[in-house]
Amino acid sequence: MKFQSKKPNLLKGPGLQDGLSLVELMIALLLSTFIILGVLTMYLDSTKTSQVSRSLARVQEAGRISLDLIARDVRMGGFAGCADPFQKLHPAFDASTLDADFFANSLRGARVSGEHWDDFVGNNSIAALENNAVIDSDVLQLRRANGPFVTLDSEMASPDSTIVTDSDQAVTNFRVGENALITNCVAADVFAISDPDGVADNEINHDTLSNAYPEGSRVFHFNTTVYWVGDTGRTDQQGNAVFALYQDGLEVVAGVERLQTLYGVRGNDDSLRFLNSGEMDADQWDLVDVVQVGVLVSDEQSVMEASDAKGYTLPGVTVQPSGTAGADATYPDDGRLRATFSTTIKLRNQIDE
Repeated sequence: MKFQSKKPNLLKGPGLQDGLSLVELMIALLLSTFIILGVLTMYLDSTKTSQVSRSLARVQEAGRISLDLIARDVRMGGFAGCADPFQKLHPAFDASTLDADFFANSLRGARVSGEHWDDFVGNNSIAALENNAVIDSDVLQLRRANGPFVTLDSEMASPDSTIVTDSDQAVTNFRVGENALITNCVAADVFAISDPDGVADNEINHDTLSNAYPEGSRVFHFNTTVYWVGDTGRTDQQGNAVFALYQDGLEVVAGVERLQTLYGVRGNDDSLRFLNSGEMDADQWDLVDVVQVGVLVSDEQSVMEASDAKGYTLPGVTVQPSGTAGADATYPDDGRLRATFSTTIKLRNQIDE
């Protein structure tokens, strides 16, 4: 009879078991769960922070662009080339909002549905302005001459003769129906560009002006620009309306919910008094020295977990949460991130008579 000896398992110590016990397995699973939950929480927090940061960046960009656009035109409001600022310009056409006192009308404002609103809308042929403008938000209108300009290459034979310029792009640059301003630094006219048929590329057709302008006179584009905030007709993922800043009838900056302005009127004692458009008298617009402009901007994406209870201060108005008693203006509880942006702009071409 042969006996076989059993070799001992050198890898297994005395009293040790194969594998893990149930308790050890449960502890391992619990620790793994804690680790996974921690990683997931860090990921979600990082994602939320990233969403808020992107939303804030979009809001800041929209606010900066809005104020830059408005400030550029406000600063240059009333610019008329080298025309005498104390003279009255002579419109050579029926232009509704334009009259001879250009410098008294280079800046105008109105509050949507407020005092003078009907007159303001009637003088601006922008359908969306009346239909989509945000109630109690402000509308700002500016007029100014704008380049590039062309120079008369020869003296006009008569006030109704064709303007001959030094540019062979005059017909292309000045479109039919566009407003233009011509000045020789002594006199000035505002006129509408007429049909270019029958004129050369360096010529401008027009209605009869107040006088014949000499060689060297300049012809500028003449712009009337209206800034306002309106409903775009779009909605976000929650179905809330999306608003935007409009320049005339064109949407230029999405996310702007309100535009508010105050006008700094210079008094005889050199004091500065800020008024809203409803408080302005007709003869005070040419006394405006500075304009305070503010916008309330939000992002379309809802990133705020808690309800926003802040009041957002704009020139002359504080926008409160929806449901605030006695509030002049409110915003909805929609989870959007909001911020206000304001600036004070000095008018460069406003001259005291």
